[in-house]
Amino acid sequence: MAKLRPSMSVEEFDGGYFYATELKAFARQLGIAVGRRRKLELEALIRDFLRTGVVPVPTPESCRRSGAGRDRLAAGTLVRNYVDDRATKDFLRGLVRARAPSLKDKSGQWYWLNDWRRRQIQTGRRITYEDLGTRLLELLRTEGRLPRIPAARFNNFITDFRADPANEGKSRADAVAAWEHIKSVPGPKTYAAYAAFDR
Repeated sequence: MAKLRPSMSVEEFDGGYFYATELKAFARQLGIAVGRRRKLELEALIRDFLRTGVVPVPTPESCRRSGAGRDRLAAGTLVRNYVDDRATKDFLRGLVRARAPSLKDKSGQWYWLNDWRRRQIQTGRRITYEDLGTRLLELLRTEGRLPRIPAARFNNFITDFRADPANEGKSRADAVAAWEHIKSVPGPKTYAAYAAFDR
């Protein structure tokens, strides 16, 4: 299994599987500000370093204001101290249902809504909860499935494993065992790579 080191190539990095704690320690070793960044963000910053040899300057984090309470859940409230909990999700669902009562949830909607929210705030845009409701509505109206969550390689692998007719009758434990196998060898951590290797 690949070991994290400053001289590794991007291909080596992408061919390995690293836990968030490992990525945080490696990023600090490289001089990258870690803060409360998500795994996906850290991976992108590390790739930049491995590609250029220069410590990247990350965009500011869109974190909550220290010591401030959560936002009041109202359509016109500016998003400042967002809390990703059931109350917020139920409120945003309510904004959507007021405009499109028949729409149903989609897998990945909260990830992509939060991704959009972070990007708006990082670029300095002032958004309201009405804006979040509108963006959620757009996501739910998307034809077909939403794009895959980039960092959720395990979930994507399990979904693809179970969707493959060749695995009919196999258990989730079988899928997890297959994931553990592909995770331990160099190369892409995808079901397609596993299927090609296994066959």
